[in-house]
Formats: sequence, structure tokens, C-alpha cells
Amino acid sequence: MANLKSTVAKSKSVILDFALITNYRKGRLVNDLERYKHMENEKISGKITELQNESDSSKVVKDVEQAESKGQFGLNELGSSLLIHANEAQTESEVELELDTASESKVTDHSESALESKVSSDNNSLESVETFYQEICQKAEEFVLQPDWAFVSNELASLALKISEGPEPDSEGAKQAIAAFQILRDEFDDRKKTHYEELNKKRADNLERKKKILKKLSDLIETQNWTATKEIRSIQQLWEQIKLLPASEVDALNKRFDSLIQEFENHKVDRLVKKLQKEEENLTLKLLLLEKIKELNGKADHASADFAVLNTELQDLQNQWRKVGRVPLDRNQHTWDQFYATLDQFNELRYKHDASFRNSVEKALQKKQKLIKEAESLLDMEDLAEAARRVNKLHKLWKKTGNLPQKEENELWDAFKAATDAFNDKKSENLEELRAIEQKNYELKLALVRQAISIKDADNSDNGHQKMQDLMAEWKKIGPVPRKKSSKIWKQFKDIMDDFYNQRREHFKDVRKTHKENLKKKNELLEQLNLLVGHDDPAVAVQEAKKLQEMFKEIGHVPIKLKNKIWKDYREVCDKIYGNYRFSGPDLGMDRKLTSEGLDPSTRKEVIGIQKKLDAALKAISALEAEIIQFQEAKTYFKPTNKGNALLDDLDNKIATAKNKLDQKHAEAFELKKTIDLLKNKGSE
Repeated sequence: MANLKSTVAKSKSVILDFALITNYRKGRLVNDLERYKHMENEKISGKITELQNESDSSKVVKDVEQAESKGQFGLNELGSSLLIHANEAQTESEVELELDTASESKVTDHSESALESKVSSDNNSLESVETFYQEICQKAEEFVLQPDWAFVSNELASLALKISEGPEPDSEGAKQAIAAFQILRDEFDDRKKTHYEELNKKRADNLERKKKILKKLSDLIETQNWTATKEIRSIQQLWEQIKLLPASEVDALNKRFDSLIQEFENHKVDRLVKKLQKEEENLTLKLLLLEKIKELNGKADHASADFAVLNTELQDLQNQWRKVGRVPLDRNQHTWDQFYATLDQFNELRYKHDASFRNSVEKALQKKQKLIKEAESLLDMEDLAEAARRVNKLHKLWKKTGNLPQKEENELWDAFKAATDAFNDKKSENLEELRAIEQKNYELKLALVRQAISIKDADNSDNGHQKMQDLMAEWKKIGPVPRKKSSKIWKQFKDIMDDFYNQRREHFKDVRKTHKENLKKKNELLEQLNLLVGHDDPAVAVQEAKKLQEMFKEIGHVPIKLKNKIWKDYREVCDKIYGNYRFSGPDLGMDRKLTSEGLDPSTRKEVIGIQKKLDAALKAISALEAEIIQFQEAKTYFKPTNKGNALLDDLDNKIATAKNKLDQKHAEAFELKKTIDLLKNKGSE
């Protein structure tokens, strides 16, 4: 609504300006008509006088009529022309012409006729004025669509000037046309303003971009990076691409940029001179190295030459050669040709005099000849996918095979490459078949992926590990799949394998933690058993050891790497404890003890004899218990399985037999202890 009011106000202002212009031009129009009327009256009066002098009255009448007609036409033509350029606001009374009534009656009639014609012309003028402004508005509509802002601005200004000099817009249509023109011009001015604001913003942005480019160039110069030719060229291209800039900044920026570029170019010339000098020095060094290699060749041309030493020297010279930089371009190829020719000469001499080198060369030759035959056989393989996989493997094997003298190496390589190229041509001719095979392989690998998922979700034990390894072996046997799908399906399969083993590691991480805790407990028991070895009473030591052995047996697995060591330490300390007990005999004062208890000699002797039997029974018990523990320890290292296991069954039988013997020995020992107790009680009465 505000825009509409603004437009109306602008239109009223324009119409008011036009009215003022019209009033001014209306006064000029009246004056022009008066002057023309006076001139025409004089011409008509003179013509009448001239005609009256003529003798032929009919001719006089005729000429008068023609003169009157001419005078009337002239007045009508001028009035019409002037009225067309006047405003429509001009009324008939404002433009009424007062002709001189002192002239002849025919002149008066002529003036009245001219006024009647003018009234008719005013009606036509209203339509002409409206058309005049409508045409201006149409032209404005055409101009504002053109992209040339300056051209459109000039044209709109020209049209506005025409409007300001045009007739007064008395009709509604003319006023609407003027208002429409002003709206078009205002809209164009708004777009033009926006355009130049964006243009100025772009100029400012470009200025910042050029300043950054200038900073980058300046940094290169400050760091004296005189080899950055490519970067400089890139900077120059970016600089040239940026065209639109504030006019006040262009000269200063270009001057600074050009000075930096010139500085770089000056230093680049210096660097190039130094580079050429360095290349000449490098050439001298390489020629010197060539002479040294030729000297080695002279030493190698003997059957007694030590090629181990010579080859070491040659390798050192080759390393020095490769460390030397570039030589002048026009001498580069020739220098390398000399180098390779000298190396070939050394290898030929070594092949001639060094049997071990000759054997290695012949082996490499045989390997490469074999690879060539395999490459040639690929043409006869039915499985194109497998053949395609094989050709890639052959290329890898070729690179790993030792080098031959240059000539032989080149010949064999040409033969190998020809064979692989022939297969590649065949592969290109049978792409559809190859794609079908690859698609089949892809489906097989998809099936393996599904199997791997089921194993991962179901089993993370050693059994699951073996299944995964079997899947991996089967995966490797399957040929190639379509190239676009190869990486994706392998990643899918590998991710499943990784997840499986990550889960498995987490599982066994807890198991390993338990094993470490068990190891710690068993080591603590071993320390206690070691203390019992030096016990004063071997019998007491044995009794304490039995308790510790029971605790040792109840503790679970230890880390498999330490299993044997911990068992060995355990057996050694137990053997020492029971050994002390076995070799103690009656020397411990048993007889003295029995005497102190009041037993007679015969009873003491009988008790000691029974005690020896008891000791033997206890020894057998200890041995059986140790044997059972050993069997049970061995049994823990067998993996659980649903299938039968002969070794495990044999251990179970041995444990059962030992337990039966142990029960018998316990019963025997119980009876012996009972007998000793009876003897002691009887002897003490």
C-alpha cells in the first residue's frame, strides 16, 4: 500500500510539472498564431491587389479563390501542427485566434473556417496525446529488459525528456501511461542500485582476494623459494582471472605484483645459472665414477678375481652414482648409456669367471623362462577368471626374480610381456564369459559371508576359530569377482572376521586374567612347600605338604607358556619333602620316645616294625596321590569334544586304578595305625 501511495505521489508530481510546462508553451503558441495570422493577411491583401490589376475578371476570381484556399490551408496546417504538440489541457477558448476583421469579408470567412477546423483538430489531438505517451511507455518496457544498464539509463532519460517536452496529458489514459513509465523507471533504478551495490561488493571481495594472492607471493619471495616456478605460474593465472576491482586500487596492486614477479624472475635466472653449473659438476662426477667402474672391469677380467670384494665396490660406486644429481640434458642419455654398458661388461666378466654368480644367473634365467611358459599357457586355460588372477601373480613373481644381464633381461621381458599381452587381448574378446565367471565367484563369496556371520554370532571358541580359518582358505580358492564389487565384498568378509576375533580376544582376555591369578596362587603354595623342605620333623612336613597339595590341585589352569615350569617346580619340592621323610628312618629318636612312654623292648621293636610298614603304606599313598594329581593335571589340557578320545580314556582308567590302590593303602595304613595304638596302650598298662 505504501508503494502504491508513493507511486501515485510521484505520478501527481510529474503531471504537475507537465502542467507548468504546458502553460508556458501555451503562451508561446498564441504568440506564434498571432504572428502567422498577420503575415498571412498581408500576403492575401497583396495578392488581392495584384489580381485586381488583371484584366480578366474570371481569372481574378479564380486566383482569389486559390489564394483564399492557400491561406486557409496554411492556417489549418500550422494550427494543427502546433496543437498536436500542445497539452490536452488547452481548451478551445485558450487557443481561439482573432483574425483581423478590417480585411475583406472573404478573409473573415477564411478565419471562421480555420477556427472550425481547429475545433475538429482538438478532438483528434486528445487521441494523439494519449498515443504519444503510451508509445513512450511501450518503448520503456522494451528498454528495461535489456542487460546494458548504461544504455537503458540513457534511453529512459531520453524518454523522460520527451515526456517533459510533450503535450499536456489531459486524458486519463495519458496520465496512466506517464504513471506506468515512472513505475518502470523507478523499478529499473532500484534494480540498477542493487546491481551496482553487488558490483561494488564483488569489487571489494576481489580486492581482498588479490591482497591474499599478493601476500602469498610476498611470502614466497621473503622465504627465497626461487624454485617455486609452478606456484608462481598458478598465482599469475589466479591474478589474471580477477578482473573487477575498485579503480583506485588497480594501479597500486598491479605495480606491487609486477615488482614481486620481477624480483622472482631475477632470482630464478640466478638459480638457473647455478643449476647449470651444478649439472656440469655432476657430469664431471659421473664421468669420474664411470672411470672407476671401468677400472673394476679391468680387475674383474681375471680367473682369480675376488668378485665378492669387486661386487661390494661396484655397489658402492652405483650408490654414489645415484646420489649424484642431474647432468646437462644434452648429455644425460649418453651418460646413462655408458653407465649401463659398463655394468653389462662387469656382469659379463663376472659370469665368465665367477661360478656362483653364473649359477645364480642361470637359476634366474630358468625361473624367468618358466614364467614365460606359464604366461603362454594362460591362452589355453578354460577358466578365464582364474587365468586373469594368475597373470597378475606372474607379474609379481617376475619382479621378485633376480635380474639378468641387460641384454638377456630385455629379451626375456619382451617375450613375457608378449605372452601376457596376448592373454589380455583374449580376455578383452571374451569379456562376457569372464563377467559370468566373476559373477558366479561373487555369489560363492556371498555365501561364505553368510556362513561367517552365523559362526560369529554362534561360536567364539577354538572350534569357531577353526571354522573361520576354513572359510578363509575356501575364500582364497575362489577366483576373482567383478572389479567394482571386489573391494566391497572383501571388506564385508574381513569386517566379520575382525568382529569374530575381537569378541574372541575379549573372551580369552578374561580367561587369561584367571590363568594369571591361578599362577599367582600356585606360586604362593610353592613358597610354602619350599619352607617345609627344611622342617625339623619330616613326618610333620609331609602332613602339611598333603594339605598344600590338595589346595594346589583345586586351583585351575595357569598360562599355557608356564604350565610345564610350574609343574616341574611343584614336583621337585614335593620330591624333596617326601625324600626327607623316606630317608629319616629310626634315627629321629623313635626308640627313645617309645622308651619314655614306658614300652618294653619287645613292644618297642614290634611297634617300630609296624611303623615301618605304616611308613611304607604312607609313602605309597603319597606316591599314588601325586600320580593321581599328575594324571588329573594332564587331563585338564585336553580340549572338550563330543567325540571319543583314546588318550583321555586311558587317563581316566589310570586315575581309577590309582584311586583303588589308594583306597587299599589307606585301609592298610588305618589298620597299621590301629595296631600301633593297641600295642602302645597295652605296653603302657
